[in-house]
Amino acid sequence: MKKTKLFLTIAGVSLLPLFSPGQDIHFSQLTQTPLLLNPAQAGLSHGFMGIINYKDQWKSVSSNPFRTFNVSADMAYNKKKSGSHLGVGLDVFSDKAGDSEMGTTTGQLHLSGILAADDHNLISAGIYGGFGQRSLSYDKLNWDNQYIGGHLDITAPSMEPVAFASRTYADVGAGFAWFYGEGHNTISSNDARTFNAGFSVQHINRPVYSFYGNSDMRLPMKIVAHGNAAIGIKNYSIVLEPGYIVMLQGGHREINTGMLVKYLMQEASHYTGRKKPSAFVLGAYYRFSDALNIVTAYEFDFMRIGFSYDVNLSDLTTASKSRGGFEVSLRIMTINTFGKAMNAKSFD
Repeated sequence: MKKTKLFLTIAGVSLLPLFSPGQDIHFSQLTQTPLLLNPAQAGLSHGFMGIINYKDQWKSVSSNPFRTFNVSADMAYNKKKSGSHLGVGLDVFSDKAGDSEMGTTTGQLHLSGILAADDHNLISAGIYGGFGQRSLSYDKLNWDNQYIGGHLDITAPSMEPVAFASRTYADVGAGFAWFYGEGHNTISSNDARTFNAGFSVQHINRPVYSFYGNSDMRLPMKIVAHGNAAIGIKNYSIVLEPGYIVMLQGGHREINTGMLVKYLMQEASHYTGRKKPSAFVLGAYYRFSDALNIVTAYEFDFMRIGFSYDVNLSDLTTASKSRGGFEVSLRIMTINTFGKAMNAKSFD
């Protein structure tokens, strides 16, 4: 009985992407996929930022683990003396899941308008538009009707409706965001405080998402609320970075919250430029009823490399033995906030 339950659990994970209502993928490092969360974050508090993400999941329960890539780049331009400016970004996403190799690829352009309300507050509104494509290796799936006399005959008809091998759709969304910054982020003072929060609505046009061409099956709109902060502990080399994400899509709900602790190892030399700033990051996020995400990162000058691992805590532990998956991120920014005054005009 136990083996039967385990088999059914694994089979369900493999076939779920084919039959379940559309739900977007998630990453565990909350602050490293800003454009996936909200188009209003394009160019919000930096000059240029490029991020590469890779996630490998469910290797413990599937012979074909879920692999997800995301590449994004955004920048601020046309900046005024007041600090107000525009932001533009590009995000490309690719995901391949399970035995059917169901893939989703998207490309989106992001545009935002950022208003400097005063020396410390930025308010942003953004939109995105793009296209997505779903693909499926339908011939790699086996069905009940192909088991004849207890043996699999892949030449036997499946008796399933004919599915499209791929489907392309348009996608649009919009969002709002707020940023606040003050203080100095140096080892000697470390009194900087930054806060970022936002709200977005994605898939506003609810594109048709069915491989069977059923126009009643559409990708549900997704509502995202997110926030994070960096709070320097004065006269100490520690920065607290709490964060949260709440996502609602169709009948699905995801709540992810936690905190990272950053230790400032070295700050930049102000005159020679020989010493580069560096910091070590360690912490965790909890995805309610699903997983504990352990996160670590190293920051050096304009670069940040992060690594995380999901410890599965859901009912799937019967098959996964608590093994979820790992995730790697690489971020490059053209600004260096170590030692800079944190305000709306400092992000050139």
